[in-house]
Amino acid sequence: MTTLIKKRATKTVIAMIPLDTARAEPLQEQIYARIREDIVGGKLLPGDRLPSTRVLAADLDVSRNTVMAAFEKLRLEGYVVGEVGGGTYVADVLPDSTLAPAISAAQPRSESARKPRLSERGRTLAETDVSWASKSRTGIAFRVGAPAFDSFPYALWNRLESAIWRHPTRKLVAYGDPLGYKPLREAIAAYLTTSRGVKCDASCVLIVDGSQQALDLAVRVLVDPGQRAWLEDPGYLGARAAMRGNGAEVVPVPVDDEGLDVAEGIRRCPSPNLIYVTPSRHFPLGSVMSLRRRY
Repeated sequence: MTTLIKKRATKTVIAMIPLDTARAEPLQEQIYARIREDIVGGKLLPGDRLPSTRVLAADLDVSRNTVMAAFEKLRLEGYVVGEVGGGTYVADVLPDSTLAPAISAAQPRSESARKPRLSERGRTLAETDVSWASKSRTGIAFRVGAPAFDSFPYALWNRLESAIWRHPTRKLVAYGDPLGYKPLREAIAAYLTTSRGVKCDASCVLIVDGSQQALDLAVRVLVDPGQRAWLEDPGYLGARAAMRGNGAEVVPVPVDDEGLDVAEGIRRCPSPNLIYVTPSRHFPLGSVMSLRRRY
């Protein structure tokens, strides 16, 4: 009997399979499990051609017999079809689809059943906009939070990184100081002292992944759930997300040509636990807070 296969273009999405020789599971089982996962998960579609056993074995640096054993198990279980010399393809009908119980159209899953069960804080975070970035088109100028990627010194960065990893030390792969790399913190402290007049040392500096992590940490240590915080209106959505996500009550305060309207803020909330303000260059209006307002 001849099997008809709807052939598609060759795909190489399974070439990078993480193999762990320290595991008790044989390598052929690891290869089989990963390819089966890609097929069931939809990364490999019916009709997609798998790499040849010779090519995949070379990519994974394993014996060809190991790959052939994995392919044979996939074939016997009905995930792939094909013959020696003719290529191996994902089967049009997968065993998982024939064994899975069908969901009756008369009994659709409820909306609540489809949504994960989150804590109150989790629901707040899920419903809160963090920034405008996801709503902005990638091709426009002056995008929020997007630097000039084409100006980044990729070649220099690659050379420096290669030089470091050519002779790696144990510190590079071990847990470091939770405050961050100490020489970097010392350099930042020295810069703040000379350029901003801030009296601090390295112990006062904490390295974070970005401004959003810094905002989240600041709100967590300065505001308890239920306490109130001023936020410029309009203002930075990331700050609003950090406040709401940590249980703070956000008090929007309008902005005019002099910056945050302090008098209006006092009228709305006389004793806030936190005030978020961008005095040097307001985001997103660009106004500079007057000296009177700063005092």
